[in-house]
Amino acid sequence: MTAIFIGGCTLETTTTLPQGTFIELVIKPASDEEPIKIGTAMVCSSRPESMGIRFLEMVTDDKNRLSQVILSLLVGQSLHSNLLS
Repeated sequence: MTAIFIGGCTLETTTTLPQGTFIELVIKPASDEEPIKIGTAMVCSSRPESMGIRFLEMVTDDKNRLSQVILSLLVGQSLHSNLLS
């Protein structure tokens, strides 16, 4: 099993929060899956239509599930690119 460490993300949003704001994120990977919770995250950068978010606290099970979701997206993207080549 390949592990991917996800330390943050960029959120596209119409409403941004100030840098340094602490938030809780809930990610819903698919309609039939349980949400992935990031207990504590912090806004690291704020732009007009996006925010840079750093993950600070996350339960190990949720961290592993998020890694699997990202890995499956990357594999799917790679397969799609190969089919178009």
